[in-house]
Amino acid sequence: MKKIIIALFALSIAFFSLVKISLWYFTQQFVDNQVVQVKPFAQISYKEIITSFTGSATVNGISVYIPALDESFSIESIKFAAPDIITFLSLNNKLKSNELPQSLSLIIKGISIGLNSNLMKMTDNPDVEPTQLEVFSTLACGEIHRIGSKALGKMGYDSITTDIYLSYQFNKRNKTLSYNLQNNIRDMTQFIFSGELRGVANIQSLSNQSAQPGPITLEIIDDSYIKRKNNFCANQKNQKIEDYINEHNLQIKEYLLSYGVKPEEGLLNAYKTVLETSGPIRVEADLSNLTGTEEIMSFEPNDIIQFVRLKLFVDNKRINEISINIDKDKLIKTATDTEIELETPDEIKKKRAIIIKKYRSVTVENLKDFIGFRVRIVTNKGKKFTGTLRIDTIGVYEIVTRLRSGNISYHIPIATITKAEVFN
Repeated sequence: MKKIIIALFALSIAFFSLVKISLWYFTQQFVDNQVVQVKPFAQISYKEIITSFTGSATVNGISVYIPALDESFSIESIKFAAPDIITFLSLNNKLKSNELPQSLSLIIKGISIGLNSNLMKMTDNPDVEPTQLEVFSTLACGEIHRIGSKALGKMGYDSITTDIYLSYQFNKRNKTLSYNLQNNIRDMTQFIFSGELRGVANIQSLSNQSAQPGPITLEIIDDSYIKRKNNFCANQKNQKIEDYINEHNLQIKEYLLSYGVKPEEGLLNAYKTVLETSGPIRVEADLSNLTGTEEIMSFEPNDIIQFVRLKLFVDNKRINEISINIDKDKLIKTATDTEIELETPDEIKKKRAIIIKKYRSVTVENLKDFIGFRVRIVTNKGKKFTGTLRIDTIGVYEIVTRLRSGNISYHIPIATITKAEVFN
């Protein structure tokens, strides 16, 4: 009996050792095959592979070099996890059979690239025009129109390090797939995107677009980026942080108005709250009704907001005023009018570019050329007025300022104006 027990114990050890070796060998073969396939585009090396009987494998100490960009970056680890070891070992067969495992997860930790890398330095290339989003986010930030590697360095960063977590749960009976994607940019911002797909039977359902979208949630959680950016932009003009936030929020409103977009005050106030508190943002919507709805292209923005049951939460408080009014003709005209002249040390050349709208100083005599524009006026008594420029009577300008309760007009004699700026 004693010999039988010893034999069974030895067989158990041998069996688990065999499974462990098989698991490690299976993982190594898969990883090495991937390394070979991407070799024409990237050179990849790693330090070790660790496997677990729970059905997971982790590759540690990954280095990547991309010859085309002469760029290197590192990854702390990549972990792939199945619900159990049987699913893990049979994964290739399941995928070939078009089957979806009950659940899978992928965790990538520490994708890191330094600010002095070639790729990050490209963000400061003066020949590359900033995108509309970059211009939008840097309004009132002095002459800064994008947050590139130099700006990030002044904000206290020396590298960008990201963690990514992707997982799903598949319910074969209900034909639903719940997914969760998290992107954590360390010491900056975290993005969490989750939702549900319906009508999912197998992998082909995902590839042939027969799966139907359902509820989705996007949450943005700030770590320290907003505070750092506020300090950085305020320092560009030697302002107090609260003054920068107020000016930035005002320019956001005027920037949108110049493109024919008029958001509710609640949206603008919510954005200001984010800047002041660094509070989380959460957007919820239900996309179930979008499937097969061809007329969605003809919907007004507010119709779409109602159609998808859009909800917005800022600092854990729901924002009820989220409607947007859009002058489509003005938006199209302004967005497509991108021929502007840019002065270079050698010549003045014309090129396609994003129009960077901001306040620009003009002479009082030239104000007459900017009727209908947003302006800022200072009088000889030090009074400041901001609004849309109109002609009142001879020798008098009218400044129309939008308030939440309506509009108010100021009638200013031209002779009293000492300083003028136009938002253009």
